Amino acid sequence: MAKTLRKIEPKRLMAVSRMELVARQAVEGVLAGRHPSPFHGSSVEYADHRPYTIGDEIRSLDWKLLAKTDKHYVKLFEDQTNLRCNILLDTSRSMSFRGTAGDAQRLSKCDYAAHLAAALGYLMLRQNDAVGLAMFDHQLRHFLPPRSTATHFRHMLERLETTPPHEQSNMGPVMHALAGRLKRRGLVLLLSDLLDDTDAMLHALGHLRHRGHEVIVFHIMDPDELSFPYDRLTRFKDIEGQGTVVANPANVRKQYMERLDAFLNKVKRGCHERDADYVLASTDMPWDRMLNAYLGKRHRITN
Repeated sequence: MAKTLRKIEPKRLMAVSRMELVARQAVEGVLAGRHPSPFHGSSVEYADHRPYTIGDEIRSLDWKLLAKTDKHYVKLFEDQTNLRCNILLDTSRSMSFRGTAGDAQRLSKCDYAAHLAAALGYLMLRQNDAVGLAMFDHQLRHFLPPRSTATHFRHMLERLETTPPHEQSNMGPVMHALAGRLKRRGLVLLLSDLLDDTDAMLHALGHLRHRGHEVIVFHIMDPDELSFPYDRLTRFKDIEGQGTVVANPANVRKQYMERLDAFLNKVKRGCHERDADYVLASTDMPWDRMLNAYLGKRHRITN
C-alpha cells in the first residue's frame, strides 16, 4: 500500500490482514470468493474451483482434477461470490469531538472512524472483495462505488485524509437515498456517533435491510461522552449548533447518564430488531483491538 492515514502503523494493518469478515447472508457478486450467494442451480453448480483447506468436506473434492494434476481443489457446488461492501462514514461536526480527559493522544471520533474505515477497506481488498465509501453529514459529500483495486483504495485514503467534519448531520434522508442507490445486495458498514434523529436513522436502517443488505453499525463514542467525567463549573457547547450553557456537572450528571443510557438502549434495541449488528466503539480502545474482538465474536457466533 503506497499511502496510509496519518499516524496509522503498517504493522496494525498487517494484523488486520489476518482477520476475516464473511457475510452471514446471501450477497451478489461476480468473482469466486468466500461469501454465500443467492443463486443456486445447475447453471452455477460447477462454476469454479478453489484450493482445498482443512475443514472442507472430502466429498467436495474434484477427484478428476486431483487425478490429472495431483492437486487438491474443491468443486463449488453452491456458488461462492465476492462481497460488495459499502462503508458509510459520518463526517458531521459532532464527529470532531475529542474529550479532554485521559490520553492526550486519543483520536477524535472522526479520526478514529477514518482509521477504522481504512482498516475495513484494507481487509475487504485482502479478501478479494469490492469496497466503496460514502461520506456524509446532512447530505452525501463523497461517494466512491465499490471496487477491488489498489488504485481505488488509494482514492479512498485520499478522501479519508482530506474530508474534515463539517455541517450538521441528517442521516435519515442520506441513508434512504443510498439504499436506493446500492442496487446489488451486499454488506453496509455504518460508522457514526448516531447523534441525530434516532427514529429517522433506524427507519433508514430498516430500508437498507429491506433491500437485502447485511448491516453492521459501529457506534463511535468518546469515553468522556460515556462517563461524563467533568467535576467543575463547565461551559458546554452544542457542537453542531450555536447554543452554549454553563453548568455544574454535579447537578446534571444523573440526568445526563439516564438520557445516555436511554439513547444507547434505544439504538441497540433498534438495530437488533432490524437484524443489524451493533458495535459500541469507544475511542480509548485501539481500533485494531476493537475490530479483532468484534470479528472474533462474530466468527464464533456464525460457526
